[in-house]
Amino acid sequence: MQSSYDAVIIGSGLGGLAAGVTLARGGYKTLVVEKRDRVGGRCSSYDYEGFKLTTGAAAIHYSGWVPRIMKEAGVKAEFREIPRVFYRIAGNEYELASKGRLGMLLDVLEKTEVNRAAMTGRIVREVAANKVLGSLKQAIGGQEKTGLFTFRDWLLQYTDNDLVHEVFDQICAAVVEAHSWELPAAQFFLFMAKSGGVRDVSLFPGANLPVMQGLAHVIKTSGDVWLNSPVKKIVITKRAATGVVVEKDGNDVEVPCKVVISNIGPRETVPLVGKENLDEDYLRELRVKLRPSPVMLTFIASDRPLWRTEPGTMLTIIGGRRVTLMIPLTNTCPELAPPGQHLIYAAGKPLSCLLPMDVEYERQQNLLDIKEMLPDFEKHGRILKMEPHNITDEFPEARTWNGYEVPMETPVPNLFNAGDPVKSQGLAGTSGSTESGVRAAELAKKRLKG
Repeated sequence: MQSSYDAVIIGSGLGGLAAGVTLARGGYKTLVVEKRDRVGGRCSSYDYEGFKLTTGAAAIHYSGWVPRIMKEAGVKAEFREIPRVFYRIAGNEYELASKGRLGMLLDVLEKTEVNRAAMTGRIVREVAANKVLGSLKQAIGGQEKTGLFTFRDWLLQYTDNDLVHEVFDQICAAVVEAHSWELPAAQFFLFMAKSGGVRDVSLFPGANLPVMQGLAHVIKTSGDVWLNSPVKKIVITKRAATGVVVEKDGNDVEVPCKVVISNIGPRETVPLVGKENLDEDYLRELRVKLRPSPVMLTFIASDRPLWRTEPGTMLTIIGGRRVTLMIPLTNTCPELAPPGQHLIYAAGKPLSCLLPMDVEYERQQNLLDIKEMLPDFEKHGRILKMEPHNITDEFPEARTWNGYEVPMETPVPNLFNAGDPVKSQGLAGTSGSTESGVRAAELAKKRLKG
């Protein structure tokens, strides 16, 4: 049996590291156990053929919770901003400022629709920009009842313009992790009402791993971080968590503790606890509410830039088969590729965020988009890596849609969850995961003091 700890944290994603830093800075002896050979979870990175590739999140909100926990921990890193956002609509690209972007997008769609109608001789399909924006504002403010509408149903009340629907579907998929035809309109409006509106994104020139290692180093000042150490079981004694069984150096060891925080997802934590230690109401809530979201991530290498050359740019695609976002990483951070090489990060959503994706079919659809959007790809580029993150995988894009969070507390009084499934509503991505870790640590502190 190992020496005891105040807290054991299972998983070293941002939620786990934020919890560990918060506890360590409070003077609590903390152990983080990670089954992989590196920290960071979906916000880590690794070397691949001379490139630095991220394991999930490529960009960080530099005014969100990640820089906040870094500052508190004394971890320093350079943030390189991506302030310029381009939109590809019907084959044309438009750069739009962040303020009033949605209104400008709808104006672009109005002109695009008029041009398409003039070229094809068809009737103009109304964009209804003012009507949509006015109704959207009312709905976000809680002044409009949406009933059982999906967001697509709600939007159809005002326009059936396909470009408008593609724009809003892209927004739904990006911020709420589900398509407009899958998402209840009420959930979209609730998220938008509570969202802090953080849109600023940036990159770490050394990729994510060094920053995650910096956070882990802080935890080690009053505890430990074990890599290559999967947790086999959470020990429950008299309905409380009293330790974890960890495989370390080929042996199963029991580590006593007073509090456990799981950063591997509530659903994945259940087998470690044992269903017999969790009540049916809690298990039912996990079954009903948790909705993982899939994504296909593609890293594109090339011997010359394939889209623009200026630093600080990214491309949002409206109406593609699958790809919704491209970031030319090395335009902003050339350190992420070998000399003379370039790297683009692309994200693509399958047509369903509820069902497991057909990985091979989705690969084909993403590749078709890439070839179409990057005309020089076949001559100068190659797929360095294409990674499916299915809803059945350990690392989906998100472990639940925004608005479908579950409680941080569990029926076991000293067992808490951290990570995006338990974040505060209105937060998203890396900021939401980090915030959840800080909050879980504060709950753990109260339990330890009690």
